[in-house]
Amino acid sequence: MTTLLIAEHDNASLKDATNKALTAAAALGADVEVLVAGQNAKGAADAAA
Repeated sequence: MTTLLIAEHDNASLKDATNKALTAAAALGADVEVLVAGQNAKGAADAAA
């Protein structure tokens, strides 16, 4: 099963809560998909990748 995580960010980087949620989701062992929505959010998308 894949985990979907909706990223909270400031366009340049991910917020701390998103980083913690991403770490927890990855620890479950399944695939993790991160949705980074917003204009000019390439920095946050790169950080999520």
